[in-house]
Amino acid sequence: MLTLHFINVADGDCILAEEQDGDRTFRLLVDAGRPEMAPVSGSLRCTAAEYLREKGITRLDGLVVTHLHIDHFGGLREVFRTVTVADAWAGFFPEGPGGPDRSKLADIKTVRGLADCLERWAEDCEALRAMGCRLHTVTEDCEVSFTERLRGRIACPDPAASAYQRGAYGDILAGRPVPEGLQYWSAKYRNPGSLRLRLFYAGRAVELAGDCYGAAWEDRAERCDLFKVPHHGDAKSLTETLAARLHPAWAVISCGAEYNPKKDRPSRAAAALLERQGARVWFTDRFAAPWHEPENWRSVDFIIKEDGTVQVPGRQA
Repeated sequence: MLTLHFINVADGDCILAEEQDGDRTFRLLVDAGRPEMAPVSGSLRCTAAEYLREKGITRLDGLVVTHLHIDHFGGLREVFRTVTVADAWAGFFPEGPGGPDRSKLADIKTVRGLADCLERWAEDCEALRAMGCRLHTVTEDCEVSFTERLRGRIACPDPAASAYQRGAYGDILAGRPVPEGLQYWSAKYRNPGSLRLRLFYAGRAVELAGDCYGAAWEDRAERCDLFKVPHHGDAKSLTETLAARLHPAWAVISCGAEYNPKKDRPSRAAAALLERQGARVWFTDRFAAPWHEPENWRSVDFIIKEDGTVQVPGRQA
């Protein structure tokens, strides 16, 4: 049995996959949300660390970090206080400790944000190494057999671009000069270059798309049963082509309770694309809009049984 917990980390991403096989449980965490978040009246939002503590989880067999934005990996530092990790996959692992020389970086918000994230990630990777975690750099699409029944495919949208970005990351962390244009591109490419994880279990396919904009992979998408919508369901998250090629039965948008008009997040148009394909859409936080009644979740949980039957929140299918 495979349980997928789409944890309510508000405007961020955190998914816990648990496969139960007899008395053995395999656990995989995909992203870890933000380091902290402000409370919202009526919301059951929590950090990744809080959720894992509530479940009594002290070990993860696997960790996938889709990309280096704070709302996807920022919660790891607190997770590592009580949880060990056996294997981790990401598009970039620093060679060792280090920190950017900010005097060599452009004074641009997105570049400053990248520098902060790289410094934090370098510290996180030292913590992973200290606990004996095996680090797997994803340089191209790769297949992973997590267990006998649970398989995964980690997709790298553009291996050449990702290699270019890795080089820039390494130079920034080492304090070496990096052209301003490359600094900016490396920061902006984090979303379109986000890794995607597809899980296969009992004849079902689950697509966890990180923040990879819909236009970046619409021509390579394959049909799935359950879809974690990228980039919190904003206007860039989907295209008509992507929605039609995926044609999911169920979809989850990981988002905050508050609508962000500047980013159109979560977007009614994006949700409508999925609904036209026959998908039922869930929102992780207490999101309310004229077209959606708020629901309260600590996590939106799906169960895939060994015969392929899917139990969704509130009913079976």
